[in-house]
Amino acid sequence: MLAKFELEHGGHDDVKDNLCYITVGTGVGIGLVINGKCVSGMIHPEGGHVSVPLHPHEKEKYNDFKGVCSFHGTCVEGLVSNVSIKERLGLADVSAVADLSDDHEIWDLVGFYLGTMCANLYLSLSLQKIVIGGGVMKRGDPLFKRIRHHFKERIGGYLKHEKIDGDLSNFIVRSKFEDDLGLISSSAVGSQGEPWSEQGVKF
Repeated sequence: MLAKFELEHGGHDDVKDNLCYITVGTGVGIGLVINGKCVSGMIHPEGGHVSVPLHPHEKEKYNDFKGVCSFHGTCVEGLVSNVSIKERLGLADVSAVADLSDDHEIWDLVGFYLGTMCANLYLSLSLQKIVIGGGVMKRGDPLFKRIRHHFKERIGGYLKHEKIDGDLSNFIVRSKFEDDLGLISSSAVGSQGEPWSEQGVKF
């Protein structure tokens, strides 16, 4: 639902019918719209639990960090959630993540994992746009730039397209709804069929 709402109301005029929404907070979740339809099969997509290669610094600087996912350890969620950042750095609680500086090395690790995840999704699904939200993404441009950098490194020049040939600032983006996408989309769906607008939801 979130991905569909994002596609239809997020201002993505350059996207026809193919978009992924990723949320990164205490966990990592994804929603997919392919050919204009939400993807669901045996279950909903669980892309936050895919495996990615470990950054060398996990062993060199973070005592061979094992991740925090209780099922998979070092899946994407186990490596980039705010809980994983807290545990890796020995912070008092997840609220302290917001106090880290923009140039802290941890953001390159998070960017490496999310950039790799985005590259895998793009190569698998030929996505027209990837939108990322959630609490961790409040870091903003410093993190998005790292994600885009590592995405391009993982693609390695294999594919050429105008959407990914530049700085990716219109391909891997933050939702204009920021952290309110879930609230806004749920309210719109539950508002007796009244359409959502820029001015808000009619009840």
